[in-house]
Amino acid sequence: MLPWDKKFLERQDNIKPKTILCGSDGQDIKKVAREIAKSFIASIDQKDYKNIELENIASHNFYFLKKDPEKNNIPIAELREPKDFLSLSSTGKKLLFIQGGEDIRIDGYNSLLKVAEDSGDETFIIISTSNLSLIPPTIKSRFHISRIPKPSVEEVTDFLSTSNQNLSANAIGFLSENPKELDCSLADVMKKMEKYDAYLNGGDIQSKDREEISEFTDYLIYLQKLKIHSEARVSLKILSELMDVKKSISLRNNLSLDVIKLRINSCL
Repeated sequence: MLPWDKKFLERQDNIKPKTILCGSDGQDIKKVAREIAKSFIASIDQKDYKNIELENIASHNFYFLKKDPEKNNIPIAELREPKDFLSLSSTGKKLLFIQGGEDIRIDGYNSLLKVAEDSGDETFIIISTSNLSLIPPTIKSRFHISRIPKPSVEEVTDFLSTSNQNLSANAIGFLSENPKELDCSLADVMKKMEKYDAYLNGGDIQSKDREEISEFTDYLIYLQKLKIHSEARVSLKILSELMDVKKSISLRNNLSLDVIKLRINSCL
């Protein structure tokens, strides 16, 4: 786990009964939220769940809700069991953990709201989300919002500089300003940045993966911003083209990947 995430976890010793855990700047907070939920239910049950996945924890004090990967959202029918769980009387604490709060529709939240309001302080509901704006205002107004902060540029730079990874100065600078790129292992980050530098040095992007092309475009945008002060006219022109390419990539039915790659190659 990344050091800034560990630091956040160390401070989580007083979870509110109704809490929304969210990230900033597109952070994937799934790992951190799962660790918080696991630690909390372990303290309730007085058991060691360290090496057990949340999905495999069998506890009458715990209900884990997440979207089926084959579905677009969590349908209201799948909220009956967690509602029953919240309604059951209990002599101690219990936890409903919702992974991906953005996957519940407004009608689903409305059905949960009444139960949540009637539950006491011994009933904990933790909702994790990477997009707080998709959580209904009625839920946000009734829950404590805990943000997992984005690490500073200095924190990321220090971490990368001491991790014995042979990253270029450009790669370290880019990752320091875009820490969400570090969600995968350092070995995978290393391979990705080496590939990007190879595309850059070869003047040709060799990829058929839309997501990878989009991320490489982010890297090029970062590099052009560095050149604005020294090569303003050329850099601003290239930057404008790259920003337009970035928009085109997000519009899936707009340009083909071959056309997008040609536009990117013209900026290399």
